[in-house]
Order: sequence, then C-alpha cells, then structure tokens
Amino acid sequence: MAENPKVGVSQCLLGDAVRYDGRAKPNSLVIEKLGEIFELIAVCPEVEAGLGVPRPPVQLSGSISSPRLTGRDDSAIDITETMHEYCSQKILALKDLDGFIFKSRSPSCGLHSTPVFINGQCVSDNSRGVFAASMCEAYPDLPMIEDTDLDDPVLYQQFVSAITVL
Repeated sequence: MAENPKVGVSQCLLGDAVRYDGRAKPNSLVIEKLGEIFELIAVCPEVEAGLGVPRPPVQLSGSISSPRLTGRDDSAIDITETMHEYCSQKILALKDLDGFIFKSRSPSCGLHSTPVFINGQCVSDNSRGVFAASMCEAYPDLPMIEDTDLDDPVLYQQFVSAITVL
C-alpha cells in the first residue's frame, strides 16, 4: 500500500498548545479532512528553536525586505539569529515533504499575511514569516498554503491537487 503524501503543518493548527500564549489554533479542516489524505508532520519553529511556552510574543520589524524577529512588547528581545540558525538546520530535514500548511499572520510561519512594523507602525501586512521564507527559498516548487486560504474552495482544491498528482 502506498504511503500518504507527507505534508508539514504549523503545529498549533493540529491542536497542540505551542503558541506564544500557551494556546493552540486547531484547524478542523486540517485535522479532520486533510489528516485523512495526508500524513501530517507537525513543525513549530519557535518551540523547536528552543523557545518556551508561553513566551514573549515576537513580530517582524525593522525592514520589509530583511525583517528581524523582535519582541512585540519588549524591543530588547531579538530572536532573529536563533531562528535563522534553526531554519538552516531544519530545512534540510524537511526535504521529503510533499507540501506545507502554514499558520497565517505568524512572524515565523506566515506565508503572505504577516505584518511588519517599523518604529511601532505597521508598514506591511502581507509579508512572509522567517521560517516560511526559508522554506520558500529552499523549496520553491513545494505546494504551500496558509490555513486561512484553505477556506477558499478553489485554493483548497489547487493545494490538494498539486500534492496528490505527484
């Protein structure tokens, strides 16, 4: 029997309490529907990089083209290098994935919906999180989608089809 395609998923979407605030963001479509056709591989860049739960919230800041991951409430927090180090190691371990589902608006995992702040002002709300950017750079042909885009039947079907026709 053939194995189900392997799809990486932001771990909070699977119902695991790994977010900065100690909560989860379970997505029933991912868990119930996609979990039947794909082998879901949980990935939480911030926890896997060694950050605790709960932890101070971070945001993208300083630059749209090369943002830093800094504390939302405490600008002295800067985990940029920690996250880049994690990405440089983790990306290679994900080479066998057939797709990835990212958590929208996440400074680590947002695919196209993450805000960037400069001097306390939001200057963009459609940037890419640090981990998602690394995945896109390393695997430009890998089917990827944000959790919120799965609610669009056309985008949902395009994502599933891109993986199941492999």
